[in-house]
Amino acid sequence: MSRQLSFNPQKEFELIEYPGKVVNPDRMLATLGGIINISKVLGDEVKRLPLRFHPENPYNKPAFGDCSEKTGVLLSITVRRHKKDRQRPPEYFVRVLGHCSRVFTFDSLCDFQYLPLWSTPRSDSANAALELTYALDQLMPRDSADLDFFKRRHSQLLSLPELFTHVDVVYPGSYRTDSQEDGQQEVLGVQSKATYDNQGVISFNMVDSFPTQADSQNLKRLKVKYVSDEQLACVKKLFDDCPIWTRIALQYESGLTNDKLKCITPSLAYYFSNGPWRTMYVRFGYDPRKDFNSRYYQTFDFRLRFSTGLSEFVYSKKFVKQRKAANASSGPSEDGSSDLVQDIDYPYFDEHKLPRSRQCMLRYSDVRMARIQEMLEKIPTPLTGAVCNERTGWLPPGFDAQVRQIVCSTISELLRSHYRKEHLTAEVEAVPQTDAAEEEDEADVEEEEDTQEEDMEQDESQTEQYPDTDIEQLLDNITS
Repeated sequence: MSRQLSFNPQKEFELIEYPGKVVNPDRMLATLGGIINISKVLGDEVKRLPLRFHPENPYNKPAFGDCSEKTGVLLSITVRRHKKDRQRPPEYFVRVLGHCSRVFTFDSLCDFQYLPLWSTPRSDSANAALELTYALDQLMPRDSADLDFFKRRHSQLLSLPELFTHVDVVYPGSYRTDSQEDGQQEVLGVQSKATYDNQGVISFNMVDSFPTQADSQNLKRLKVKYVSDEQLACVKKLFDDCPIWTRIALQYESGLTNDKLKCITPSLAYYFSNGPWRTMYVRFGYDPRKDFNSRYYQTFDFRLRFSTGLSEFVYSKKFVKQRKAANASSGPSEDGSSDLVQDIDYPYFDEHKLPRSRQCMLRYSDVRMARIQEMLEKIPTPLTGAVCNERTGWLPPGFDAQVRQIVCSTISELLRSHYRKEHLTAEVEAVPQTDAAEEEDEADVEEEEDTQEEDMEQDESQTEQYPDTDIEQLLDNITS
């Protein structure tokens, strides 16, 4: 058996998988709208190829073919057999006629196909059986000059809807049945799982036991991703020192990239998707439900309400990261907000700076404010055998609201001080000063500082008097 090959890869074809047996190519082209319509569809990347089973009948909906990117080769194979010697193996001649890069397939559903048929009784039948007659010529005018069409009386009425179905693609999903809820559930809402394959994502509850060791697949992933022993030991030491961490805190303290942590953390800790420790990584074998000290690591979800003052400094996390990446080549940003707002990769909340983004997922221990840490210390130790709450953990009800109010007051006072400094600086730059005027201004500044201290004391008394005031109300007087 011998084979001969010849190639012609320069010629490109368009493949149309016609859903039927082609006997007459001309009639096949007519069902696709003719060669002109096919050329229009092939020249457009968006159009679908219509297929009408009855090209002359307007009362049927076409089936559409969708274009998809596929690679194919058109081959021509010729087989030659010896007529005299049948035992000799045949010879094959293979030619490559060309190639194709896309194909039209008719995988969509077909809608109802109607024919304009009228039922008329047979004149030659004694039983007066009905006969179906193709009445398209009676329902439509022959041409634009056929004025007799409007004088004809139709014995029957054919009225069909213009559209039967809105879509012709099969929906691959399946509907889920929601469980019946009685409204008594108090567990925090479940967030979506991480985009990567994390085997340790669990839901918080008071019944089930938490994982004590990592999955075997996660341990194998460490070798595939080329994680060094030093990197693994660094993260393991952090979990030995503190059993619960946030992702951004692990990245900040370890100095590793996010891709490395995605491989390391599933082998050392599991991840809570809801509950008091939502979005936290907990060391394997550690049960926060049994340790009263785990209250320091509960989730503090802080979100900013924006008004005129805050929107000038704090942006969304996505916007800040894009701007940071754009400024990486030209150096750090030198705008005024960089000194007032915390860095986007800084995992803690300091008292003298604004939050890093509009929403911050923190541990209560990450809020570095003496007043809040004292509140955590003063929480009374529960009795022996007591368990934490499924919603609030080891913290009393309303504790998160009090902490949020303190943080909002701190942010409000920080913005007030910032705007006062800008106002004083603008006044000093606008008025030229002499030596005598400088001495007078120093006295005025001292009086102004005393006035500021009195205003701060008055603001603190008002904050204590109205503890439920939100950040928007606190910032109403900033620009006045």
